[in-house]
Amino acid sequence: MPLPLVTERLALRPFVPDDADEMRETLWGDPEVMALLDGPLDHAGVGRELQRLADHQDRHGFSFWAVVDRETGLLAGECGLFSLEGRGPEIELGYTFGRAWWGRGYATEAARATLAEAFGPIGLDRVVAVTRHENHRSQAVLGRLGFAAAGSRLAYGREQRFYELAHPHA
Repeated sequence: MPLPLVTERLALRPFVPDDADEMRETLWGDPEVMALLDGPLDHAGVGRELQRLADHQDRHGFSFWAVVDRETGLLAGECGLFSLEGRGPEIELGYTFGRAWWGRGYATEAARATLAEAFGPIGLDRVVAVTRHENHRSQAVLGRLGFAAAGSRLAYGREQRFYELAHPHA
């Protein structure tokens, strides 16, 4: 699959080791951003996360990708596809953005580009998503993308809202 994916305002590309400091500052090390995602990561945790994402990209041809604000060149967050709970078989859509990019429609824009790849070149028939019950912003994004609520499910060690989206031509 050719990367980067380019949208009107964003570019999605695989993470590289040089992203570590910026991602820790913008996203993974920010307690407010990570409050609903098991808390912030320290320097070693950021390194492990980058390696985990690179390994998934190498094995499957997709992963969570760095999202770059094309106007500023800054890393705004992450968005992409990953094996649910790291093992699948279901493939989940995921996205997280730094506070400076909240409320600007970036999650929806990045996720739309990701879903076009999921249902196009990657060839998926269905994509799922999970979100904590209190994460209303993420739930609103999933609604805008056409995901249907499908109850609750134990995922990542806790009960979470479960969503699914079928290929539009399936």
